[in-house]
Amino acid sequence: MNRLLPPTAMVGIAWFLAAAAAPGALHAQTADTATAYVASSQGQVYFWIGCDAWQQLKPENLRRFTTRATAEAAGYRPSRSRGCGGPPGGGAITATIGGSATCRIARVIDGDTFECDGGERIRLLLIDTPELDQGPYGAAARDTAALLLPAGDSVRLEFDVQVRDPYERLLAYAYVDSLLVNRALVRRGMAVVSVYPPNVRLVELLRAAADSARAEGAGLWSGSAFECLPADYRAGRCR
Repeated sequence: MNRLLPPTAMVGIAWFLAAAAAPGALHAQTADTATAYVASSQGQVYFWIGCDAWQQLKPENLRRFTTRATAEAAGYRPSRSRGCGGPPGGGAITATIGGSATCRIARVIDGDTFECDGGERIRLLLIDTPELDQGPYGAAARDTAALLLPAGDSVRLEFDVQVRDPYERLLAYAYVDSLLVNRALVRRGMAVVSVYPPNVRLVELLRAAADSARAEGAGLWSGSAFECLPADYRAGRCR
């Protein structure tokens, strides 16, 4: 379904095309209409060109990317400015409060995030897994998620009250057949429970799974992985 972009998005795209036509801008002599994301060579985040926050970047420092994946492969992370992580509904999944949808799994990004065919990113609700640069723990969580979410399989997504986060990712409970992947990652000791109201519908179910995993020393609970919780690691409070 075609979606009308907001006026600010149209202004941002027009600015981008004009800048791209200038010699040397965006590291090219001509405009590349396939460009969807930009970043500064002096920065750490990338922006969707339909938002206006990136227009504060210096044109001579701009780098351009056709997809989020290529921007992230270059070492950038998505902007947290609202609406700058990607186009609204860019993956064509219609999400409603308390509703559900299905998608085909394209790839697992890390222990709590995966991508559907079409580019829509799914952040698993109520869980947090170690970062990929958090020693071997992030890789272990990602590999477990990849086993539970095989590329090419269909997954059912169930939504809570808030359906997207500031990165424009869909927030969901993911089911492969009857398996709740969010719970499975917690029960296998690869994730801790992380609560951000108002999305709390299955919190008690996941807390019970976490208690069992910790008591049994399952997965990462068998060592020191969670002595530095993922949220504390991201905040720089521990390493």
